[in-house]
Amino acid sequence: MAAIFCLLVSTVLPGQLPPPQLPTSPRFVPGRMSATVGDAILMPRLSRGQEIVYRGIYTEEGRDGGVHFDRSYRVETRLLVLDTPPRGADVAVMTLLKHRAATGSTPVDVSAAPLSVRLERAFVDLQGNLRGGGGVDLRVPLDTAPTLECGFVVSLPGGRLRSGQAWTTVEGDRPAITWRVGGSEMAAGNSCVKLVGEQKSEDWDRPRGDRSAWRRVETVWLAPHLGLACRVEREIFHREPAQREATRKSRQRIEMESSLQMAGRGGDSRRQEVVQTLAFREALSPLLEQPARCGPQCAALLRRIDQFLSDQPETPYRPALVQVKRSVEAAQRGETPPAPVSDFRPVATGAALGQRAPDFIASNFNGGSAQLRRWTGKPVVLVFYHPSSRTAASVLRFGQQLQTRYDKQIVVAGLSISDNGDLVRRQRAELGVTLPILSGGGMRTSFGVASTPKIVVLDANNIIRGEYLGWAWGETAREVENELKKWLKANQEPASPAPVRVP
Repeated sequence: MAAIFCLLVSTVLPGQLPPPQLPTSPRFVPGRMSATVGDAILMPRLSRGQEIVYRGIYTEEGRDGGVHFDRSYRVETRLLVLDTPPRGADVAVMTLLKHRAATGSTPVDVSAAPLSVRLERAFVDLQGNLRGGGGVDLRVPLDTAPTLECGFVVSLPGGRLRSGQAWTTVEGDRPAITWRVGGSEMAAGNSCVKLVGEQKSEDWDRPRGDRSAWRRVETVWLAPHLGLACRVEREIFHREPAQREATRKSRQRIEMESSLQMAGRGGDSRRQEVVQTLAFREALSPLLEQPARCGPQCAALLRRIDQFLSDQPETPYRPALVQVKRSVEAAQRGETPPAPVSDFRPVATGAALGQRAPDFIASNFNGGSAQLRRWTGKPVVLVFYHPSSRTAASVLRFGQQLQTRYDKQIVVAGLSISDNGDLVRRQRAELGVTLPILSGGGMRTSFGVASTPKIVVLDANNIIRGEYLGWAWGETAREVENELKKWLKANQEPASPAPVRVP
């Protein structure tokens, strides 16, 4: 009888016991070697409809020609999980960049249009490797603010991680990144694994007189329960030739603000807007080759976009769709829309801050020509712009306001980087602008105009005193006018009397 009872227990109880507990993440794959610290599995744990939001600040400062400059931008990045196939996750990443007020100045309107909007689709695998769709480059830019921030995903090695362990990852043709485990720390209210990565040019440790160098330091606080970063801090240093100290450096810090599972209509509407925005952008791409001949196709695409905007509820991804619509509208007018906004991009210029601006003779779209040298004796404001850009009207109106306010004390000139004279003259007439509009395409290299708008302030001796890339009416306009006032005042102050020499 006892033998029968034991046999019953051995056959019934195993069926009543709960199965062994596996990690609840949908990204867990039994039998796969995963990077771990202790008992925590470090791998992306993403589920369909999950949305993670990061916000932070990007700052840049440097010196050139003895003049110090600094810029600051607000960063917002959203990760939306579109689907979760067996070996990873299909995701969409959108990054917004906006002006940020300097300390002590009037705050920037948080609802203002962003300087840059970028939406891309990508795939993240189980070890944190991120690949952009269609060959999109997702690497961190070394010389500007990131238009697409993906630093919250880190490539991890296989096996267990130990404190102090190091490994390397490769980024295309750049030097490898060396990562190191820095232990455990708290970040954004979570117990995280701290990872520190370093990447640098070959000549960073051996300064040369004929070559610039750079160094990037990435610090990531990775949350084991998520497999992504709770916080990312990045520093990039640039050093000019024959220098031992960094002449320019940028810092960025973003922190996770929320991680939500978007179920029901909320998740569906976000996913639909992202997918449809990318589809509209793909449909527009072939039309941009010859926009003047694709008017009917552009009109049809614009109707589809307007229909979607009226039928579907607005989501946080609407700025990307609005950007596509503006590009279609520009193409419908026969114009090739400018590249995605990167107006804040710092570039090397032929003449740096504190140096004399290169003299030029440029044709005036209303006839005749203008020469910079002839304006010596007055502060000068040069407004580089693209007439088909959405910021063109604003920057031209601002330039006109400056000229009207200070009248004959200064010179303001618009410099169009497009040689479409009909468009320039028509826009000038529509805006009622009386500024001289010059052909500025040939000066892009000498003034370092890689993108527009860019405003350059010169003093009365044609020395470059301020460079402002990008446009936000309140912030940029205030900075330009404040700089102009300094040199206007200096120009009006009487010269100090010469010392009397006693014979």
